[in-house]
Order: sequence, then C-alpha cells, then structure tokens
Amino acid sequence: MAERDAVRLAEFNNSWYEPGRPLWIRAAWMAANRAFLLTSFPWPYAVKRAVLRAFGAKVGRGVVVKPRVTVKYPWRLRLGDDAWVGESVWIDCLASVSVGANVCLSQACMIETGNHDWSSPTFDLRLGEVTLEEGSWAAVRSLLLPGSRLARHAVLGAGSVLAGDTEEEGVYVGVPAVKVKERALRAAG
Repeated sequence: MAERDAVRLAEFNNSWYEPGRPLWIRAAWMAANRAFLLTSFPWPYAVKRAVLRAFGAKVGRGVVVKPRVTVKYPWRLRLGDDAWVGESVWIDCLASVSVGANVCLSQACMIETGNHDWSSPTFDLRLGEVTLEEGSWAAVRSLLLPGSRLARHAVLGAGSVLAGDTEEEGVYVGVPAVKVKERALRAAG
C-alpha cells in the first residue's frame, strides 16, 4: 500500500489573499460591527444601514438588519432594496456577496464565501461568490456555501445546505439541498 501524504496545517499559506482594506480599517470595522450589528441593542435600521455604507457596503433603501448580525467585510457586500437580514445571520464576505431586492435571510442563516480544499495537505483556501437573487428566501439556519446562487424567488428550506445553483421559483431542502417543488406565489391582496 502506497504511503499517503498527511495534512500539514503548519504549511497553510493564504498570503495571496487580499482582504481589500488596510488593517486599521478592518479593525475599525470589527469594533463597528460589534457596537452596531452584533449587539442586542435596538439601533434603528437607518443607523445600521449608515454604518454598513460608511464601510463600503452597497445598501439599498428600506433594508432591515435585525440584532446580532455579523458581516465579515462589508466592502464586499451588496444588499438590495427592502432586503431583510434576520437575527444572528452570519455573512462571511471573503469574496463578494450579493443579496437582491426583497430577499429574506432568516434567523441564523449563514453565507460562506470561503472554504478549504480538503484534498490538499496544506488545506488551501478556496473562495466563491454567493448570490441571492430578487425575492429569494434563505430560511432559518440555512447555509449557502461558496459559489452558491439562490435564484429569483427560490426558497432554501430551514436547516438546508446549498452548494451550487438553483432554478427560479424552486423550493430546495435537505443536506445537500435538492429541489422538491415549485414556489407558487399568490397575487397580493
């Protein structure tokens, strides 16, 4: 039997990765994130939107950001008009995250743009953008992995894990998430 290579975490090297802002801005963001987003203090949504914008996020009108939210690098985040970011949401913006208009990120939803190559002995960092298109919904405790796209008006069910692409108006559940039906939107009123 051939000898296999072993994991060598001491050789991990992500020096190629560029966070996009100098250390002092990243440190200032960490303090602002803790004070205004990660807290349970009921800051008005307008204040939270202003703080995100001050650090480079593109934030549409009417965006709702609930308490205890974590955003890694806001300069890589886009939140469309009337998007909702629920309590305890984690948005890991190592790469770009685009959240369209009228998108709902329910409680404890996680968006991950970074992962590791588990087949590499040095556990190399991998990145992939994440997109949630207009009217989509990532339900409570769902997880979107790097490179995922939740298509227009699609639903990612509670506790589901998305690793890839979806179809418009599809409902996806499970680990990994698979399409189980079409989302039938009723007329308003």
